[in-house]
Amino acid sequence: MAERNSLNANEDSTAWISALFDGIEDDKTSLRLADDLSFSGHNKRRSDNAPQAPANGSIAQPTTVPIVPRDLSNDTGPSPGDQLSIDKEDPINGRTAWLHAITGFLVVFNCWGIGNSWGIFQNFYEILLPDANPSSIAWIGSTQIALVFGLGLPVGRLVDKGYFHSVFRIGTFLMVLGVFSTAWCNQLATLWLTQGLITGTGMGMVLCAGIIAVMTWFDHTTMGSAMALAAAGSCVGGIVYVVLARTLLVSSGFATTMCVFGAVVVGTMIPANLVFRIRGQAKKGDSTRKTATEKVPMSWTIFTDPAYVLAAFGMFFAFMGVYFGFVYIVSYGATVLRLSPTASTNLLIYMLTANLPGRFVPALISDKCIGPLNTMIPSLFLSSAVLFLWAASEQTKASLTVIAVYYGFMSAGVQVLYAAAINSLCITRTSRRFDVEGAQSDIRQDTVDSERLGLRAGGIFTCMGLATLVGTPIGGALISFRTSRNMTSPYLGAQLFAAVSLLLGGIFLLASRVAKIGWDAKRT
Repeated sequence: MAERNSLNANEDSTAWISALFDGIEDDKTSLRLADDLSFSGHNKRRSDNAPQAPANGSIAQPTTVPIVPRDLSNDTGPSPGDQLSIDKEDPINGRTAWLHAITGFLVVFNCWGIGNSWGIFQNFYEILLPDANPSSIAWIGSTQIALVFGLGLPVGRLVDKGYFHSVFRIGTFLMVLGVFSTAWCNQLATLWLTQGLITGTGMGMVLCAGIIAVMTWFDHTTMGSAMALAAAGSCVGGIVYVVLARTLLVSSGFATTMCVFGAVVVGTMIPANLVFRIRGQAKKGDSTRKTATEKVPMSWTIFTDPAYVLAAFGMFFAFMGVYFGFVYIVSYGATVLRLSPTASTNLLIYMLTANLPGRFVPALISDKCIGPLNTMIPSLFLSSAVLFLWAASEQTKASLTVIAVYYGFMSAGVQVLYAAAINSLCITRTSRRFDVEGAQSDIRQDTVDSERLGLRAGGIFTCMGLATLVGTPIGGALISFRTSRNMTSPYLGAQLFAAVSLLLGGIFLLASRVAKIGWDAKRT
């Protein structure tokens, strides 16, 4: 009783945190209760719609009642016509949906734009902190990127509970606080605390909640295009932040650079905080949160699906290696090819520029042809092939430029389709029989367990976060190992590690696809 009162009290500022620790409920009991309520409500609607005899005894005139198809396969829930009013209020793929995709561009602009600019800070900190090895410095960037995904499970659970706005706004505050605080740091520990931990926590809360919100507004026919539009902010943001850092670090210093970063974050996060919400989840305060709490019992059985588990392993290996090129290409150009700071930074800009069209092409193929998972798998294999080619190519500026462009384009499919691929794993295809004026017809439906979408997506996001946490430091350790022993090709071990990780990611996702639908040529 005390827990219910704490959820209903607006003054309790910790209610949204306590929602994470609700006890595990019996799914079957909850579903049976929901069926009973739906059945009673359905019968009430039937009695309300029945013709009533006039009080004066006269003959009643016939009335026209809209014919609604009756679901014969499951007659305990609301009829299909009941969903029509919800769809009119919050239409799938409507104007509000695309407004979320556009403002999602600004969210990704900040979260991944700053993350993609880490390569220039990795090189800058190696000069600023000569006593620190590259692997130690890489923990700053890897912590930041890991938290972007690693908070997916708790954030997804809170979003399912109805605390989207609290999570999103607190995350925005932490992101702004972390960026501005970094301006006054010059030690490895404080840089890790502010730029890695605080900024990364804010990014994780904002991005995970934002992606889940966008996913609720689109179906499988437009999900890839919507995610591509939002994910394009990663490339544009990366280019903007890289150019700002390259210009301001030399002319104005580190503190001014981070203050400008913070000002950009503040200005671009305002629209998202005004627009973003979960589809079908109205702004009704505690009543909405109470309903969400009662409707979404915690159950770990949703993580036992073989296709889901294999996909989690696939995403883990994919994101262990996918950001290697973005993080280390600047330092590779500066240390191995002895390029100037401007020339080495240009390599990252070339990679991000090629990454932009690379996000739209796979998205269109996914939406119009074969689906997100079928598109993401070859993207992983091609990205792995480019990294193997980098390891075997000549150490020249021309060859590295070609590698940067190819890798930026090929890896974009991995970066843009992961959310749509996760959503496709949550789709259940069912055949339902309806009776319309005595005629029976079977209708195939694609349904998504939206009430647990945040939890399922958050679980895979957490796996991706763990992968990005250890991926770049392992690469840095392999580089330091070969460098300290004066071995030729100091980046070779790290390049092979990233390439094999991407290859394993593709293999596991292929196994997930087979576990879900087999080897048939089907969209998924």
